[in-house]
Amino acid sequence: MKMRVPLLMLAFGLILLLLFRLFPGFMDTVYSGFIYKLLAQGVSSVMALIPFSMAEIILFFLLLSLVYYIIKGVVQLFVRPFAQVWRIWKGYLMRLGSLAITAIAIFLFTCGLNYHRLPLEDHLGYVVEPSSTGELCALAAHVVDLTNCAAAYTRRTPEGALNPDYTFDQYRKSVMKAYDSLSVTTDLKVGGHFPSVKPVMASRGMSHAFVMGFFFPWTLEANVNKDVPAFWIPALIAHEQAHVRGFMREDEANFLTYLIARHTNNMELKYSCLLHSLNYLLGAVHKAVPEKYGEIAKALSPRVVYDLRQNHAYWEPFQSSFSTISQQVNDAYLRANGQKDGVSSYGKVVDLMIADYKIFREQVQQNPDDSVYIGEGTF
Repeated sequence: MKMRVPLLMLAFGLILLLLFRLFPGFMDTVYSGFIYKLLAQGVSSVMALIPFSMAEIILFFLLLSLVYYIIKGVVQLFVRPFAQVWRIWKGYLMRLGSLAITAIAIFLFTCGLNYHRLPLEDHLGYVVEPSSTGELCALAAHVVDLTNCAAAYTRRTPEGALNPDYTFDQYRKSVMKAYDSLSVTTDLKVGGHFPSVKPVMASRGMSHAFVMGFFFPWTLEANVNKDVPAFWIPALIAHEQAHVRGFMREDEANFLTYLIARHTNNMELKYSCLLHSLNYLLGAVHKAVPEKYGEIAKALSPRVVYDLRQNHAYWEPFQSSFSTISQQVNDAYLRANGQKDGVSSYGKVVDLMIADYKIFREQVQQNPDDSVYIGEGTF
């Protein structure tokens, strides 16, 4: 009886997964675009009332519970007959199995199914295809210009570090407004009230695992590593919010972060999203046309160069075998959810950016008077 409800939940989730495979367009509209969106907004609104990350509390509780029951089980082997210990542990295992099945079912409803929705390029009407290295370099140079311009409007300390004008909560609100704007201009269903974004108390531990943020599907919270350099925080919020809004693939969340830069007047958010995207472009240029990398990187403004050096200095002490294991676990997780390229699938964001640039470039060429460039400021 105790297992019946979890098994029914899991069976229903698997049926929905099958329907996603058979009718992806229909399920994308009905489930991801409507049912999940209503569910996520409701749960996110409730979770936002809690000032700390419930995901973090749950993970700590599960870890402590695991340690407690392992120690208790070892002790019982020495003080009780084996038959009695086995009966006790049989009950523990049944409850654990029920909890695990329930957790898997909830994962499917809130996260797993969205891995199998239509690709983002289908929603946007983009054609993602192989592109020339010339197009890649042109886009990289363009984003360098945009990033330099946005960096000019960020306040700095005398040493050159970003001195934020906004709080975490203000970034959260700016990201929400930007997603609402994006939903209006593209008809992409990413707007709505998803307020549950939390900084993680144990952020330093996340850095040791090379994790900058994560979406927790059991509470629908976007969790952000607050220990990383300040210029990453807005982009991390935007990225994790993409997951909350139903786009689970990493490359698509990264691309939505890139689009957010175009839909906000918050210059720190704009700069953070552009710098986040520029990292992927520079990596692609370095791999595809290394002879052009130096020329493009040379155009980076001193502020951008300072931030990239600060980023390198921050992460260097965390290089360890544990961070490698963390990356391998993340790779396995992505493959298990249909991203066959694993961590390497992150490179698809560059293809999406190039497809977007081709459309954007045509629009600019048709309206050349609308394009302006503002040089580096002094504040």
